[in-house]
Amino acid sequence: MQTATINPEPRDAWLIPILRRVVSGEALERLLAAPVESLWVAAVRCHAVSDAVLLAEASAVSGLPVWDGAPPAEAARELVGDDWARRFHIVPVEVRPTVLTIATATPFDRDCERALAFATGRAVRRLLASPIAISAALDALELDVANEPQPAREEESEPLRDTASTDGTIVSLVDSLISDGIRSRASDIHLEREASGVVIRHRIDGLLRSVRTLDVETGIPLVSRIKIMAGLDIADRLRPQDGRLTVSIGAGQVDLRVSTLPAAHGEKVVLRVLDTRAGGATLDSLGLSPPALARLRGLLETREGLVLVTGPTGSGKTTTLYAALHAIQQRGVNVVTVEDPIEYRLPGIVQVQVNSRAGLTFASALRSILRQDPDVILVGEIRDAETAAIAVQAALTGHLVLSTLHTIDAASAIARLDDLGVDRYKVAASLKGVVAQRLLRRLCEACRERETAVPGPALGRWLPEGASRWCENGCGACGRTGFRGRIAVLETLLMTPAIERAIAASASTGVIGDAARGAGMVRLWESGVERVLAGSTSLSEVTRVLDIPLPPATEALARRARESLPPLATRRFSASLDEFELIEP
Repeated sequence: MQTATINPEPRDAWLIPILRRVVSGEALERLLAAPVESLWVAAVRCHAVSDAVLLAEASAVSGLPVWDGAPPAEAARELVGDDWARRFHIVPVEVRPTVLTIATATPFDRDCERALAFATGRAVRRLLASPIAISAALDALELDVANEPQPAREEESEPLRDTASTDGTIVSLVDSLISDGIRSRASDIHLEREASGVVIRHRIDGLLRSVRTLDVETGIPLVSRIKIMAGLDIADRLRPQDGRLTVSIGAGQVDLRVSTLPAAHGEKVVLRVLDTRAGGATLDSLGLSPPALARLRGLLETREGLVLVTGPTGSGKTTTLYAALHAIQQRGVNVVTVEDPIEYRLPGIVQVQVNSRAGLTFASALRSILRQDPDVILVGEIRDAETAAIAVQAALTGHLVLSTLHTIDAASAIARLDDLGVDRYKVAASLKGVVAQRLLRRLCEACRERETAVPGPALGRWLPEGASRWCENGCGACGRTGFRGRIAVLETLLMTPAIERAIAASASTGVIGDAARGAGMVRLWESGVERVLAGSTSLSEVTRVLDIPLPPATEALARRARESLPPLATRRFSASLDEFELIEP
């Protein structure tokens, strides 16, 4: 008997073992010899086997339940879109906050599952369906879309399209976008208008992820609807605007801070989700390591002086400060804050919102606050010389002042105050401590796995011999990222007589840092490695957020170079040292 030539690329070649059981030998030979796109469709059309029999056999082999043919939910159609459905030959059946259900005829297509999970931020649940049924369903969906009223054309006047901001379709769309973002644990929801459409992105655990793209025609009414909800001027599209809105999710309410920015293709909108739990955060709820928590508690025991929290935007400084206020408030003291903006309302604390247009700046608010008999003052951020001078003076006159700075580590805060014009002797006398902070993504406990890769010499010298580590894997619970939530790592500089003398003597940042480490300060990097060894995060996540410290000899050489060379030459020299460190650790 002549051997049949098997078509090398049928999309459902996995059916061949099943077809051998349910199709006669001669019919199977003809099927395998024909250049068909789908063996399933070809087998049914040539009456070699019925669609129902193939579906039952395929369900038994794949272990997937059979799709009952129910019409897909509108939310699922909007989330996936016709292009994606045609591309992967699937039917989006149902969408829930964490799960997307699809009907598919290719149960072993992992590329489809991974792509949909990444794009939608949900775990993908699969139902098995006949490719014939899927094609019929997709054709019916396409017919429904073709019969829907078409959106306004681009050349129509913008005021006319703005009226869509109050119609049911746009209202529902905005509600859906906000609801999806909140349920996905997004800290920010970005709406970015591009030439091809409106891209929706979520910042989850510190990283941006694209979740869907809307038609370009929805851009103006979508932004207008959000601006109406936030009480902004919908007619002014040429200037940035800021506002707030509150939405109801389930039985609770969520506050959102709205920011608009004119861009090349239209206004970009960012919705900051203000988790009210952060306003009630406690030191214990921050998830700090026991040593870091103990040093932070010790710092907050002080009754007067200046305490600073440093780090880049989005590093959790505000949450840490609010947790500190929660601990200090138990003493029965008068606490007043000056913030821009006030993100969370704190019961029992007087909060002042900066209003530059009305002349209420950080500096002017601080002057007024000092006449209100405060015990503790929180300054949202020290931005200028005047605010720095008043904050330091308040700390020197018996008040406990908490504030933030943007510096890369704890020791650099002293140099930053110096840049703002505060005398070094005043800094030495007023400063009680500095907390530098970063956020690391927490490994998903449902899917994390043991790390088997051996780290290179530059990383290996920070890890104990034979230490076990964990790494990310990815599952439905974490949106296939391998991480769920974030943890803080701290570098806490506590003042000692030696550090005070170094500051007053105008010592360099490196010298101050050495003195702090000699007094027990654990660097950010070392804090991150501790969390790796505890199984809370991965080594790759620590290296993504934090820089690997140089060896002591190389660090001392770099410090001497920085102190003796001009700034530009210093940067080049430091870069060459970093490169040398990677080649010859």
